[in-house]
Amino acid sequence: MLKNILNVISLTLLISLVCAYAAGANEVKFDNQDFVLKATAQSLNVANALNEYFPKGESHEHWTKMIGVYHIPEEKDPIKYAEEIDKDIETAENCVLLKFVKNNKTDQAVISYLENGQENGQNFFTYNVYKYEKNPVKGITEFKYAVKYFFKNNDEIVKLAQTVKNENDKYMTMLISSPIPPIVEKELN
Repeated sequence: MLKNILNVISLTLLISLVCAYAAGANEVKFDNQDFVLKATAQSLNVANALNEYFPKGESHEHWTKMIGVYHIPEEKDPIKYAEEIDKDIETAENCVLLKFVKNNKTDQAVISYLENGQENGQNFFTYNVYKYEKNPVKGITEFKYAVKYFFKNNDEIVKLAQTVKNENDKYMTMLISSPIPPIVEKELN
């Protein structure tokens, strides 16, 4: 009897959480931080569905952290697609692959890597984590978490590398276990 009551309570909480999550697709929470929807396919005038979320005060053009959800309808196999991305990362001069994990049972893959860049004369590394899985309608969905780490000298690079090394498994696990927010298609002001 107690087990049945606990199951009903758990199911009710899960349904409430899913409904709240779906209703709140204009804002998502990741790593205890709120991210606001700032870019959609309509607002960027691109074909494939996408949503990009940034912390309050940041934008698609200027950001330090972001969450991205992308629908890639022409791809069928998330693991094969991730393997192709892995090859691209490994051959790119400005990227360093950190980890590539694939799960054939769940048909998911997760990749993390660093990408070197420059913005307004400042050097930075973008730490990227991507999860790839089948889209319930068609194709695959790509779920991204990224952080920009700005640096001025080699000493700061060493510290950033240690930070990323210490946090990589945490963020990969968080992305794997996080439900992918539904894509919202609307014009943004």
